[in-house]
Order: sequence, then C-alpha cells, then structure tokens
Amino acid sequence: MKMQPYVQMWYQFFDEGKIMGLRCNRCAGYEFPPVPVCNECFATDLSWVEMSGEGELTEFKVALHPDERFASSWPYANGNVILEEGPVYGGMILDVAPEDFEELYHRLPVPVRGEIQDRGDYKFLVFRLKR
Repeated sequence: MKMQPYVQMWYQFFDEGKIMGLRCNRCAGYEFPPVPVCNECFATDLSWVEMSGEGELTEFKVALHPDERFASSWPYANGNVILEEGPVYGGMILDVAPEDFEELYHRLPVPVRGEIQDRGDYKFLVFRLKR
C-alpha cells in the first residue's frame, strides 16, 4: 500500500515504540494523527514530537460484534479520546466489558493511556482505561 511519507513515518515511530505527532512551529498546535498542514493556523512548518499517550475518553460506542481482525481484543469499545496535548483521536478502547458500559458512560470523561499494539503486519494505537 502506498502511503504519504509523513504517514509512513508515523507507522515507523510505532515500530520504535513511540507515539509521535506533529507540532506547529508557528502556533504550537498539535496534529494527531499527523497531517502536513496545521489545522489551527494553516502553517506547513511542523516538527515531530513525542506525545504523552495520556488522555480522557469523552464518548464511546459499544463493539458488540467485533471486526474479525480484532476479535482477539474483544471486549472493547470504540471511542474519542482528547489527548493531553489537545487533539481528539478516535480509537479502540480495550478491556471494556459489556457489563461495564453503563457505569463507564456515567463516569465520562475517564482517564486513558495509549499503547502501541502489534497486529503482526502493522502496529497501531489503542487505549486502556486507567484504573
């Protein structure tokens, strides 16, 4: 699969165990996942920075019938996380059992921690609830 160089670099950082984003050198805004233009000020002068991986889950939806590619990670939810640095990232939230959904919904927002998960042919970012 052909990828833009900045997307390729993002996945290479995952291979190194790093959660990286782009930071605008003009307004200091963060882009995650990375894009080549700042969404705040439209500058193209961006630099790679390591992200904390910390954030807050603000909403989620239940994955009652998991995608077969992710069946080994079930139970999980899909949700939006506001990262400590500011961007919102939509991703998989692990270790969320169906019996926890209602209680979790009433506690939102809840702290989460990102981790890089290996799927064999690629790595990607997932989140776990901080307990």
